[in-house]
Amino acid sequence: MRITTDNRRKPGRLAALLMVTLLAAMVAIGYRVQTAEATGTASLRATTYTGNEGDPISIVVNKSGSHSGNVVFQLTFTGAPSGSNTAVPGGDYVDPGIVQLTFLPGESQDSYPLSTIEDFVNDGPKTLTVTLSLVSGDGALGAPTNAIITILDDDGAPTYSYQSSAVSFAEGAGAVTVTVIRSGSTSGTASVDCSVSGGSATGGGDDYSVTDGTANFANGAATATCGFTIDQDASNEGNETIALAFANPVSFGGGGVAPLTMTITITDDDGTGSLHFTSATYDTSESVGSASFGVTRTGGTTGALAATCGTTDLFSADPDVDYDSTPDVPTLNWSNGEGGTKYCVIDILEDSLVESPETFGLVITGDVSGQTTATVTIVDDDGTGTLQFSATTYTDAENGGAITVVVTRTGGTSGTVTVDISTSSSGSTAGADVDYVADSGLLTFVNGDSSETWTIMPIDDAIVEGTEHFHVVLSNPSGGAVLGSPSTAQVNITDNESPLPSITDITPASGTILGGTVVTIYGVNFTGATSVTFGGYACTSLSVLTANTITCVTPAHVAGTVDVVVTTPAGSNSTTGTANDYTYTGGPTITSLSPDTGLANGTTVVTISGTGFTASGTTVRFDGIVAIHSFVDSETLVAVAPAHSAGVVDVSVTTPGGTSPNTIADDFTYTGASVPVVTLLSPASGPIGTTVTIAGSGLTGATLVTFGGVAATFTVNSDAQITASVPSATPIGTVDVRVSTPSGTSANTAADNFNNTSSATTVTYTLFFRFTLIVWTGQNNIGALAALKGLENPDNPNTNNVLAFIGAIWRFDAATQTFKAYFPGSDGVPGANDFTTLQSGVGYFIALLNPGTVTWTTLGAQ
Repeated sequence: MRITTDNRRKPGRLAALLMVTLLAAMVAIGYRVQTAEATGTASLRATTYTGNEGDPISIVVNKSGSHSGNVVFQLTFTGAPSGSNTAVPGGDYVDPGIVQLTFLPGESQDSYPLSTIEDFVNDGPKTLTVTLSLVSGDGALGAPTNAIITILDDDGAPTYSYQSSAVSFAEGAGAVTVTVIRSGSTSGTASVDCSVSGGSATGGGDDYSVTDGTANFANGAATATCGFTIDQDASNEGNETIALAFANPVSFGGGGVAPLTMTITITDDDGTGSLHFTSATYDTSESVGSASFGVTRTGGTTGALAATCGTTDLFSADPDVDYDSTPDVPTLNWSNGEGGTKYCVIDILEDSLVESPETFGLVITGDVSGQTTATVTIVDDDGTGTLQFSATTYTDAENGGAITVVVTRTGGTSGTVTVDISTSSSGSTAGADVDYVADSGLLTFVNGDSSETWTIMPIDDAIVEGTEHFHVVLSNPSGGAVLGSPSTAQVNITDNESPLPSITDITPASGTILGGTVVTIYGVNFTGATSVTFGGYACTSLSVLTANTITCVTPAHVAGTVDVVVTTPAGSNSTTGTANDYTYTGGPTITSLSPDTGLANGTTVVTISGTGFTASGTTVRFDGIVAIHSFVDSETLVAVAPAHSAGVVDVSVTTPGGTSPNTIADDFTYTGASVPVVTLLSPASGPIGTTVTIAGSGLTGATLVTFGGVAATFTVNSDAQITASVPSATPIGTVDVRVSTPSGTSANTAADNFNNTSSATTVTYTLFFRFTLIVWTGQNNIGALAALKGLENPDNPNTNNVLAFIGAIWRFDAATQTFKAYFPGSDGVPGANDFTTLQSGVGYFIALLNPGTVTWTTLGAQ
């Protein structure tokens, strides 16, 4: 629901009264208020996670139930429990910062691989904790939300320890286990007893019983468990404990290491308990509609409890302007025996202002304790911009320190927007946490910010391996931003140990099958190169310019992609990956664009250089949009870049011989104010009067929306969306939807096609021998021949062809006081007809050729 106001910071009784009146009116006419009640519940799959140092540990999150939109949960990694050997970020594991997992509707599981570091030091197991929280969407949290992660040491004699010094289970939990860790060598079998050394809980089936008191380690196993049963009783006795130690270790040459004791706490559920917020902070989107904030009951379920939800105006958000200060459900009630989580629901009020994140306070009163207040941050979604990498490839040496990638923001810098960035090993030759430190993060662009940088650390090793690569990926833009191209970039890590040549780039990367293309090969270790081959055939005019640059002329080869191999006295380069690929084509190729940048309004004249261009049958496209061009010669075309949104696009040339391959040489960058682009219509068909949502970019400031050239009424919702109504004069059938702004008009593409399914009205005339006077009420300006033959696009089966029965059509001209004539079949004869179209409201005499009557049905006026 979108509610806006022009008197921000001045809320009062009048504003509140107007708001209530507006809401009541909207409900009365059936306007549906969006809510975000939590139905998808997420939890960690386990309370403990374990893995050897140097191996990734997968943190799995399960989700049950359903939700209407995307739900974002967050993993936060912090220090270990008190008394544990705390894992150090950067020393024991790669600090991922804040990790966000997005669940799409229908998804039930996601995971994050925590990268651990092999330190080659005999320092025992290290632990840290992970906490799951809700960021945004109609989700909720279930148990468990916290887990202990243990990184096992594999560098010394085997030792034993508890995974943590403390653990809690609810009364009546039934069968449970505690985890024992074997660090150092895991070869062979081993065992150690979990010995009860004390505690306030009573064993033997009263409060608990021991079901398996020995942790038995199989060959190669790093963990084993001891089993207990936690029993249920009806006594209101408070929390009780079981103290554990170790006894009878077998095959542990390194003895025991901390923690050597564990305290199991049995939480009593026979008291009344209390209520508290599930989190101290919550984030929600400005456009969410209604946001839900969890309140949970812990410490017992005896008797009834109640909490009253409220808001506090102590922060930057304005009550009843940015959020509704009155909760939808002010009082939450738990009956006797009822536990679990319920929700304070607050309406978040959307506006169209570009602003920083704003906050307000939550408070609960009643049967509460602990976390009785919380802070809510409303994230603005009115920002603008297209986010993409500044280049498709980045290259640096493995010993060169951090590699920096740049993300640019084009097409607008208003407001604060964010985008997720991460490394990816998919399709890569470099190994995560072997050749580079796998990482992920969040880039934030503040108002006016046009670029941000991010660094990845390569790992220097002593292995001769040549150049390797991995990828960095952008995802999940927020705040009103969208992803541009490229949203994935390749990062090349050059090897500082390898004497072998390595290719990082070839320019141009394609050419004609006839050969003769001059190419420049970039890389390392080219000194003394003796040959360069393309698909096994040597190139000519080989010139080693530097240790990093070679030029030569390509040999002839059949069409296809081949490997380029540089050979030196030390050997030849690896052919893994695509950096050494060269494509032979029987069709055209593009070797350069001049200039390779231009304004988004589509006024740039571009010279396209290449091979295989033809004078006829040639089409030039910018990102699939046909461009006007002229043929100069077989190696040169001149084209006018069509209007397009800001960003990098591919230019292609198609001739009867084929289409030019996509290489970096054909990249063209649009800059400046973005012209409107239409990417989707929803729905894409319907009758006159249908409300159509137009999606795209650069739509802000739209001055005109047309359906088949007919102006429509419309509303600009955002830079990416317009809603419009199909106007009454829209032609029947498929028409183009075009959007105009001061920067230009959207290009005509398949994405803007709309099918007007309105049923066309028809008009029927009965004609008599010899003349019949009619007043034309059919389509205005329709060709007389088309009307007589019943030709429409699309065809209307209710019209008919009467051409064979009509001898002439006469019209009286009042200005000259003469009759004007049209003779069917003579349209192409110069001077044969005085008119060839029929006009609405004009009288015509229709002459039949033969006696009788003729029924003539044609399309009526729209």
